[in-house]
Amino acid sequence: MNRRHAIVALALTFLFLLVTRISTTAQSDSANLEEQIKQLERDRQNSFVHNDISALDRDTAEDYTTIGSSGKLSDKPQMMKNLKAGRTQVLSMDLSDMKARVYGNTAVLTGRAREVSVTEGQQKDEQVLFMRIFVKANGRWQAVAYQQTPVAGK
Repeated sequence: MNRRHAIVALALTFLFLLVTRISTTAQSDSANLEEQIKQLERDRQNSFVHNDISALDRDTAEDYTTIGSSGKLSDKPQMMKNLKAGRTQVLSMDLSDMKARVYGNTAVLTGRAREVSVTEGQQKDEQVLFMRIFVKANGRWQAVAYQQTPVAGK
Protein backbone atom coordinates (compact mmCIF):
# COMPACT_ATOMS: atom_id res chain seq x y z
CA MET A 1 0.00 0.00 0.00
CA ASN A 2 2.90 2.40 0.77
CA ARG A 3 4.30 1.92 -2.71
CA ARG A 4 0.90 2.75 -4.21
CA HIS A 5 0.70 5.95 -2.12
CA ALA A 6 4.20 6.92 -3.17
CA ILE A 7 3.32 6.48 -6.85
CA VAL A 8 0.10 8.49 -6.45
CA ALA A 9 1.98 11.23 -4.57
CA LEU A 10 4.66 11.32 -7.28
CA ALA A 11 2.01 11.47 -10.03
CA LEU A 12 0.16 14.29 -8.25
CA THR A 13 3.40 16.20 -7.74
CA PHE A 14 4.24 15.83 -11.44
CA LEU A 15 0.73 16.93 -12.42
CA PHE A 16 0.95 19.97 -10.12
CA LEU A 17 4.31 21.00 -11.60
CA LEU A 18 2.99 20.57 -15.14
CA VAL A 19 -0.13 22.67 -14.47
CA THR A 20 1.98 25.35 -12.75
CA ARG A 21 4.37 25.46 -15.71
CA ILE A 22 1.52 25.75 -18.22
CA SER A 23 -0.12 28.50 -16.16
CA THR A 24 3.13 30.45 -15.81
CA THR A 25 3.84 30.14 -19.53
CA ALA A 26 0.32 31.31 -20.42
CA GLN A 27 0.65 34.33 -18.13
CA SER A 28 4.04 35.17 -19.61
CA ASP A 29 2.70 34.82 -23.18
CA SER A 30 -0.25 37.05 -22.29
CA ALA A 31 2.03 39.74 -20.83
CA ASN A 32 4.27 39.58 -23.91
CA LEU A 33 1.29 39.92 -26.22
CA GLU A 34 -0.07 42.88 -24.26
CA GLU A 35 3.34 44.59 -24.51
CA GLN A 36 3.40 43.83 -28.25
CA ILE A 37 0.06 45.61 -28.66
CA LYS A 38 1.34 48.66 -26.75
CA GLN A 39 4.41 48.70 -29.00
CA LEU A 40 2.18 48.58 -32.08
CA GLU A 41 0.57 51.81 -30.87
CA ARG A 42 3.91 53.47 -30.14
CA ASP A 43 5.12 52.49 -33.62
CA ARG A 44 1.89 53.71 -35.18
CA GLN A 45 2.12 57.11 -33.53
CA ASN A 46 5.78 57.34 -34.54
CA SER A 47 4.65 56.74 -38.13
CA PHE A 48 2.23 59.67 -37.82
CA VAL A 49 4.94 61.96 -36.42
CA HIS A 50 7.39 60.99 -39.19
CA ASN A 51 4.68 61.05 -41.88
CA ASP A 52 5.41 57.42 -42.81
CA ILE A 53 2.36 57.03 -45.02
CA SER A 54 3.34 53.60 -46.35
CA ALA A 55 3.62 52.16 -42.82
CA LEU A 56 0.26 53.67 -41.86
CA ASP A 57 -1.34 52.29 -45.03
CA ARG A 58 0.08 48.82 -44.36
CA ASP A 59 -0.88 48.76 -40.68
CA THR A 60 -4.42 50.11 -41.15
CA ALA A 61 -7.28 47.84 -42.21
CA GLU A 62 -9.21 48.83 -45.32
CA ASP A 63 -12.44 49.18 -43.31
CA TYR A 64 -10.77 51.32 -40.61
CA THR A 65 -12.90 53.97 -38.88
CA THR A 66 -11.92 56.72 -36.50
CA ILE A 67 -13.78 59.19 -34.33
CA GLY A 68 -11.68 62.26 -33.61
CA SER A 69 -11.79 64.46 -30.53
CA SER A 70 -14.28 66.76 -32.26
CA GLY A 71 -16.68 63.85 -32.72
CA LYS A 72 -16.14 63.64 -36.49
CA LEU A 73 -16.29 60.17 -38.04
CA SER A 74 -13.70 59.36 -40.69
CA ASP A 75 -12.33 56.33 -42.53
CA LYS A 76 -9.06 55.09 -43.98
CA PRO A 77 -9.42 56.71 -47.43
CA GLN A 78 -10.08 60.11 -45.83
CA MET A 79 -7.20 59.67 -43.36
CA MET A 80 -4.78 58.73 -46.14
CA LYS A 81 -5.98 61.61 -48.35
CA ASN A 82 -5.43 64.12 -45.52
CA LEU A 83 -1.97 62.74 -44.73
CA LYS A 84 -0.85 62.73 -48.37
CA ALA A 85 -2.13 66.27 -48.89
CA GLY A 86 -0.38 67.45 -45.74
CA ARG A 87 -3.68 68.64 -44.21
CA THR A 88 -2.92 66.73 -41.06
CA GLN A 89 0.49 66.74 -39.40
CA VAL A 90 1.17 65.18 -36.01
CA LEU A 91 4.10 67.06 -34.48
CA SER A 92 4.35 64.97 -31.32
CA MET A 93 2.44 62.28 -29.49
CA ASP A 94 3.17 61.28 -25.91
CA LEU A 95 1.41 58.09 -24.83
CA SER A 96 0.79 57.02 -21.24
CA ASP A 97 -1.41 54.84 -19.06
CA MET A 98 -1.80 52.26 -21.83
CA LYS A 99 -3.64 49.04 -21.06
CA ALA A 100 -3.98 46.25 -23.61
CA ARG A 101 -6.50 43.43 -23.45
CA VAL A 102 -6.34 40.60 -25.97
CA TYR A 103 -9.29 38.41 -26.92
CA GLY A 104 -8.05 35.86 -29.43
CA ASN A 105 -7.34 37.77 -32.65
CA THR A 106 -8.74 41.05 -31.32
CA ALA A 107 -6.97 43.53 -29.05
CA VAL A 108 -8.42 46.56 -27.29
CA LEU A 109 -5.94 49.23 -26.25
CA THR A 110 -6.85 52.17 -24.04
CA GLY A 111 -4.68 55.00 -22.85
CA ARG A 112 -3.97 58.68 -22.54
CA ALA A 113 -2.14 60.83 -25.07
CA ARG A 114 -0.89 64.35 -25.41
CA GLU A 115 -1.08 65.25 -29.07
CA VAL A 116 0.39 68.31 -30.73
CA SER A 117 -0.81 68.52 -34.31
CA VAL A 118 -1.67 70.87 -37.15
CA THR A 119 -4.84 70.38 -39.15
CA GLU A 120 -5.44 72.71 -42.09
CA GLY A 121 -3.15 75.34 -40.56
CA GLN A 122 -4.66 75.17 -37.06
CA GLN A 123 -2.27 73.96 -34.36
CA LYS A 124 -3.69 72.22 -31.34
CA ASP A 125 -2.19 70.80 -28.20
CA GLU A 126 -4.62 68.51 -26.46
CA GLN A 127 -4.78 65.67 -24.01
CA VAL A 128 -7.11 62.83 -24.90
CA LEU A 129 -8.20 59.45 -23.70
CA PHE A 130 -8.20 56.96 -26.54
CA MET A 131 -9.26 53.49 -27.53
CA ARG A 132 -7.76 51.60 -30.46
CA ILE A 133 -8.87 48.20 -31.69
CA PHE A 134 -6.48 45.89 -33.52
CA VAL A 135 -7.36 42.67 -35.31
CA LYS A 136 -4.87 39.99 -36.29
CA ALA A 137 -5.47 38.68 -39.80
CA ASN A 138 -3.09 36.77 -42.06
CA GLY A 139 -0.51 36.68 -39.28
CA ARG A 140 -0.27 40.42 -38.60
CA TRP A 141 -2.03 43.02 -36.51
CA GLN A 142 -3.85 45.94 -38.12
CA ALA A 143 -5.70 48.88 -36.63
CA VAL A 144 -9.44 48.64 -37.37
CA ALA A 145 -10.88 51.42 -35.20
CA TYR A 146 -9.86 54.41 -33.11
CA GLN A 147 -11.73 56.83 -30.89
CA GLN A 148 -10.47 59.70 -28.80
CA THR A 149 -12.09 62.00 -26.28
CA PRO A 150 -10.57 65.24 -24.94
CA VAL A 151 -9.64 65.20 -21.27
CA ALA A 152 -11.73 67.81 -19.48
CA GLY A 153 -9.85 70.43 -17.50
CA LYS A 154 -6.41 69.35 -18.74
